[in-house]
Amino acid sequence: MIGHTAICGQLPAPVKGHFPHDFAGFGPHEEEMDKSQTILIDRIDERLAALGLSERKASLSATGKPDMIRDIRRGRQPIGSRLSALAATLETTVDYLHGTSDQPSGGGVGDAGVRRLVPQLQDMLQDIPVYGTALGSEAQYADQADGLVAIEQVDLNTAEVVDRFRRPPNLLNRRDIYGLYVAGDSLEPAFESGQGILVDPKRPPTSRDYVVVYLRTREDSDSAAGVLIKRLVRRSASYIELQQYNPPAIFRLDARLYKEVHRVMPWDEAFGM
Repeated sequence: MIGHTAICGQLPAPVKGHFPHDFAGFGPHEEEMDKSQTILIDRIDERLAALGLSERKASLSATGKPDMIRDIRRGRQPIGSRLSALAATLETTVDYLHGTSDQPSGGGVGDAGVRRLVPQLQDMLQDIPVYGTALGSEAQYADQADGLVAIEQVDLNTAEVVDRFRRPPNLLNRRDIYGLYVAGDSLEPAFESGQGILVDPKRPPTSRDYVVVYLRTREDSDSAAGVLIKRLVRRSASYIELQQYNPPAIFRLDARLYKEVHRVMPWDEAFGM
């Protein structure tokens, strides 16, 4: 047989590709990968030292998990959104970590007092659900002057996802976060009608936070009839006191009239600013 060497009476199995460049460990491509990984690790170490951060703390801040930087040292390439989150934690840019830029501050963004850099849109997953809202019928509640005031309510359909917001790096592991569009003008100028907001159902709201209050259909029911998007004034075991701007009013709800209170998360908090 011409051109082949027999092994145990059989021809060698055919190999697809162009030997040797299709095998790991051969050729210039592998050397470029090693160099890129070395630059990435060196730049990460440089920023950790400059900020006095441990790799565990930086990994937790970026992704909520402690092993991101350790995995990079082992040769694992992070996806774009995670590397962007790490760059923000290290107060630098993805270009700097990759070695394509020698400016760690990203052109003086820190001069405005912003400690974390806003990632590029293409690096953020667009997966935060935005539930359907519509302006509901007004209800009358007693205000501080013991009169009745018309309070704007919002119909909310959590079974209908009408849009999806991009997920800031700080929220990579917060799958409970959801979005709403403000309906009505009761909170203008703080929130305009149609403006998007993020809602955090876990962190308890405090006085002066904006909140989404889920109203009960009846005092003895667990189902929600609609929501109020207002500003929290105070809360006790027996009532919640809320504020709206149009028309101006501060009013109270008996605790039996609402089911849950979720905090509106400011966008600068979501981006770690």
